[in-house]
Amino acid sequence: MEVKSHFVNLKGYLQGKGELDSFQVDRTDTEMCEIFGVPVEQSEEENSEKQSSKHTIYSLFAKAAAILILPLLVYSLYLTSKISRITRSTGDQIVWQTVRTPAGMQTDFFLPDSSHVWLNSGSEFKYPVCFTQEKRQVELSGEAFFDVVKDSSRPFLVHAGKLNIEVKGTQFNVINYPDEIFTELILKSGNVRLFSGKYEDNNTITTIKPGERAFLDTGNNKLIVEKADIDKYLAWKEGMLIFRDDRMDEVVRKLNRWFNVEIILKSPELKEYVYTATYRDETLPQILELLKISAPVAYHITDRERLSDNSYTKRKIVLTKRKKNCL
Repeated sequence: MEVKSHFVNLKGYLQGKGELDSFQVDRTDTEMCEIFGVPVEQSEEENSEKQSSKHTIYSLFAKAAAILILPLLVYSLYLTSKISRITRSTGDQIVWQTVRTPAGMQTDFFLPDSSHVWLNSGSEFKYPVCFTQEKRQVELSGEAFFDVVKDSSRPFLVHAGKLNIEVKGTQFNVINYPDEIFTELILKSGNVRLFSGKYEDNNTITTIKPGERAFLDTGNNKLIVEKADIDKYLAWKEGMLIFRDDRMDEVVRKLNRWFNVEIILKSPELKEYVYTATYRDETLPQILELLKISAPVAYHITDRERLSDNSYTKRKIVLTKRKKNCL
């Protein structure tokens, strides 16, 4: 409305019908341009003032951002330090993982350092979820084959009953079943050190070379190191059973673990009988029949008994010495 009235007044003045009002006379060019909506060219001084104002605003924002970011940065450093302390604390208390294989089953897996482990029937294996920087330590009850990744700065330690083993990059087999009085180590490649007590005490018993077998009788703590038929001891990993001049009580021991049965030698003289055979994928009835043909053995399978908890006993097989047929 103000702009319209000024137009009317200006028109009358130009037609000689009046005078300009005080508004138009007193107002500056800038003010008039603002009234009529005409863009106004600003002087350098005015531009400088506006730029200075913008710079001041940006400066205020920067200061405000710094004020806000600084506490966040300090808090972030605090959290990082706290997490680091927690990591070191849990490192002092090693978390162990346990792998078990049921009787008659086998499995294989990799350790945190990428070492490969094969676990035989009825075995239990314990290892840390994360190895320490000083050593790689595991525990075995049963039988396992190890393919250990070489790491000269961190020895690989296996605690197998009374047998303590140190390796660095090695392939070897360990047998340590709790219901047997023998603990064995068979070395395929690399070097092995057997020690007693704590690893830090450095009490070396002996060293083992490739192709050798260390045999510990835990009953009298007698250790024997001898040359061994490596293929025979490692065949289980490939799904094979190999017997080469093995006593019958050793054959029975392996068959019991392999098939989760209880084979009993009824005739004492059978224990000394030496047996040689190779089995791959044969079932237990097939092996018993082959054993009957190739050795002076007769067998009888008894029925499984039901227990009070509704489980069943192992299948029992009684081996007796077969009588010679009379002509």
